[in-house]
Amino acid sequence: MSQPSASTSAAADIASRLRADVVQLPMLPSVLLRLATLAPDQPSYFDDVRSLVHADPGMAVKLLRVANSAGGGAMNTTPSVDMALIRIGARSAVELMLADQALQMFPAREQWQRDLWGHSVLVAHYMRRMAPMVIDARIDAEQAYLAGLLHDVGRFLMFELLPEVFALTEDGAADASQGLLDAELHACGCTHTQLAYLALTRWGLPEALAVAARDHHRDEPGRQDCPSDEQAGSLVTLLRDVDWLAWRVARNGAGWLEQSPEAFEAQAEHNMRSRYRGDAAHRLQRLRSATLEAEALLRAIGIDAPPWAADASAGSATGRAEPA
Repeated sequence: MSQPSASTSAAADIASRLRADVVQLPMLPSVLLRLATLAPDQPSYFDDVRSLVHADPGMAVKLLRVANSAGGGAMNTTPSVDMALIRIGARSAVELMLADQALQMFPAREQWQRDLWGHSVLVAHYMRRMAPMVIDARIDAEQAYLAGLLHDVGRFLMFELLPEVFALTEDGAADASQGLLDAELHACGCTHTQLAYLALTRWGLPEALAVAARDHHRDEPGRQDCPSDEQAGSLVTLLRDVDWLAWRVARNGAGWLEQSPEAFEAQAEHNMRSRYRGDAAHRLQRLRSATLEAEALLRAIGIDAPPWAADASAGSATGRAEPA
């Protein structure tokens, strides 16, 4: 029997260390788990969110910053946390708190971490905006947001141990998912999607979120992989489409969303095969709004706006060009 090559042995060793890192991950903060289970259709939703904000002085400050930024000027500033919560809405406050809690798990110290958080937050906002538009599926918008926010936790783990992999796997990531996974397998002996599945499962998050993280680079994800949730396949497909869109924006800037609906449809046809309600103009408008929201949230959690956001801020001072 032939001996494995040195590179194969090294990759296997890295894979073993990465899986050990997953096992040693701290459990999710209790507040993040509680946020993930809040139901917007419950009468107590606003009061529940208000209680969580008031219990965290640091979050109250971030909430005020976002609300006053959305107010449109010094004359409209508010010193009240409750008024800030009313101004931006309970759902937006939950999104801010989820991102802030997740950031504490994987701090953005290096540029690659800031870039990766920029991508994750953008995907999360695209997921929430596009979830209600999926045809023949009822995808919970809050679950979709969390799936987008956490879908790349495997990359944080991978690049923490081997940061040079980030540069190796970024080229072509937007258009060649299998090439990305192959590069990771060669360098690390496993993929970021496999690590994400292990991490989300360890944290006890819904199975559909773990499956979405694992399968969002598959060409044809199947629902049979998550039998307990018949909508899991739709969530995977949505995440795959949205991830592709976010990489396009990262590569070309938010101005890419200003193209004509016809040009957008031609480029997105392979990735979004008539799976969404409305026409291309409507989808573009929702994506532009989500891009502005993502930029505002990144500023609120202390991450410099990524390059793709530079031309997004010109479209709106509030980051809310369209109602959700």
